[in-house]
Amino acid sequence: MVNHRTWARLNFEGKKEWGDVFQEGKVPVQSIATQQAKLGGNKDPESVFTVDWKELTQWQQEAVLDKLSQRSGVAKEAILKDILKVGLPLRRNLIVSCGTSQVELFL
Repeated sequence: MVNHRTWARLNFEGKKEWGDVFQEGKVPVQSIATQQAKLGGNKDPESVFTVDWKELTQWQQEAVLDKLSQRSGVAKEAILKDILKVGLPLRRNLIVSCGTSQVELFL
C-alpha cells in the first residue's frame, strides 16, 4: 500500500472513473481542504481537491494524461501544461474520505 502524507479516497463512482489509475483508491492531494473550480465548461463552480501531481508515479501521470486527452480531444502536452500551471482538480463528489498521515476524515 502506498502511503502519502495527504490523500483523498475514491468512492464507488470515483473508482469507476479513476480506479484503473489509482488501484488502491487513494489519490495524493495537496491539501484535505477543498477549493472551488469551474470544470468542463460548467457554469457553476464545483468543490474539488487538487491532486499532488509530483506524488504520482510516471505511469499514473501518463495514464491521467491519456485518459483526459481521450475524453476531451485535447493534446496531452496542452493538458500537462495546464496541470503544471493550475493543478489537477479531482471532484469532491468522487471522494468518500480524505486524510493526512495523522487522521482520516469521512465525508
